[in-house]
Parts: sequence; C-alpha cells; structure tokens
Amino acid sequence: ATIHTESGGYAFRATIRYGGDLKPLADYLEDIDGCEVLSLGNSLEIVKDLGDAESVHEQYQLGNLKGTHGIGHVRMATESDVDLASAHPYWAYPFADVSVVHNGQLTNYHVWRRRLERMGHRFQSECDSEIIAVYLAQQLENGMPLETAMKHSLDDFDGVFTYLVATGNELGVAKDEMAAKPLVLMETDDLVVMASEEMAIRALMGREVESRDPFEREVLTWQV
Repeated sequence: ATIHTESGGYAFRATIRYGGDLKPLADYLEDIDGCEVLSLGNSLEIVKDLGDAESVHEQYQLGNLKGTHGIGHVRMATESDVDLASAHPYWAYPFADVSVVHNGQLTNYHVWRRRLERMGHRFQSECDSEIIAVYLAQQLENGMPLETAMKHSLDDFDGVFTYLVATGNELGVAKDEMAAKPLVLMETDDLVVMASEEMAIRALMGREVESRDPFEREVLTWQV
C-alpha cells in the first residue's frame, strides 16, 4: 500500500492506495497502539475534535474543503465521555462513506449494540449515535436504498431522536414518532440547509429565510 499523510492538528489525513476489504485494514490500523481511525472511504471525510465550531474550523481549515454536502454537530455530552471517540460525526465502522450526526437518545441502544456485535461489528465508542451509523450502513451493504433503511430505523429504534446521515452521494434526515428534537429545513431548487434553529440558517444565508419543521416519522433524502 502507498500512504500519503497530511497533518491537521490532532487528526491527519492519510491517502492509501488499497484495493482490499476495508474491515481488515480498519482493524489493523485500529489495533496499532495510539492509533484511532476516524473514517475510511473514497469520498467522505470526517473531521472532528474537542472544542467549539470556530476552533475546530480554524485548526482543520474547514473552509478549504470542497464538496457537494456536509453534516456537522456541536454537542453537549449527556451520557457519553467527552473525548474524540465520542465526538460527532460518527463513521459507520468499517463501511466506506457513511456518517451520522444525531440529537437524542436510543433507549434500546444496548439491544442493538449486542445484536450488531454478534454480526461481527466493532464499535469505537459507547455512544448510541454510532449504532445508527452502523445500522444504516449494514442495510445499505445488504442492498437496501437509504430512504428505506431510514424508514426501517424508525421502527427498530426506540427513543426520542433526530438524525442526519451522509453517504458519498446522498443526504438524509429522519425524526422519530414524537419529533421532539428540533430541526428546521430550508430547501430551494439547488440548496438544502438544516439546523436545530432557524437563526443558524439565517446567519449562514445572511437574510430572512422560509423554513419548515419536518413532522413526526418523516424521512427525507436527497441525491447529491
């Protein structure tokens, strides 16, 4: 394998020429003392660290990234550790190009973690958000469309939650049956913007906007 690295603070980018299955590679790298794999893939790059959005933006020069879509989350840890492994976004280890950010709580987290571990999956944290990422990636691996997988997740997961998912060519959002976790959406012919509050979208756009709040059990996806 040929490896090229670029430093960016705590984490760094490594370009690897590799044609095999991702799981053996991910497991090998993860088992190296002091090494933690934040993501593997061909098109989706995960950047995360401790601190506020501005400090992470400056440290990793996020303004220089180019792409079609992205998701991000500044969170207050309630039931997980405050460390890099517990920061969002979550990569669906060891699947390529699947990432999730999530607001809420899965009350059947331990049931699904044990179920996925029995299938051979390995987790990098104790956070329930990672379960969503791996669950969706496994469904995609089985040939299920993203929108269908997300709809199934609303039946399989218990709790109160809203989550966003990004793949190499799709973006999606889902809300549970109570829709208690906030999310507003602005959509035009060529742009989709989502945030917990409309004021964040107004700050980004620099003007007043028309937004809506997705309803209970709503699943939306976009091809990008």
